[in-house]
Formats: sequence, structure tokens, C-alpha cells
Amino acid sequence: MSIKEEISRLLGDPTAEHKRLTEYCVGQLKQGRSLSEIVADPYVTNRLNPMQRCALVEEPEIVHAAQEESLDDLRSHLAELAGG
Repeated sequence: MSIKEEISRLLGDPTAEHKRLTEYCVGQLKQGRSLSEIVADPYVTNRLNPMQRCALVEEPEIVHAAQEESLDDLRSHLAELAGG
């Protein structure tokens, strides 16, 4: 399975944990933290593997809350971590 296929599968994960992580990221972005700092936060890294973090930053709520230019750099970095 390709990285894009795996991300598509994980995107929109209906679990409560995934929703809490999405809400956490949006809340942290609203407080002024960078997305790269947030996804490196132990609260996130202890709960998600690199592939799941790739999917997390694609969530519409997070994309809306973050600036697009910072997402491009983060996507590349996380894809490298995920082996792609």
C-alpha cells in the first residue's frame, strides 16, 4: 500500500482518540504553536506513528487552522519518517 493510500485510509478516522488529537492540534494552533512543533509534541508522538501523523495533518480542521506553506514542509518531513 502506498503512502497516499494509507493516508487516505486513515484520514477521517472516526475514533474518539483521533478526534481528540485533531481538537488538540487545532487548539494548539489557535494558541500560536507551529504545526511542526505540535506533531512533535509527546502528547501526539506517544499516540500516533509517523504514518498516522501524516494523516492527522491532512484533517480538514487542521488544514484550515494552519497556514498552507508550513504544511508543505511538514508533509515532506513526515513522509520521510514514514519511509516514503
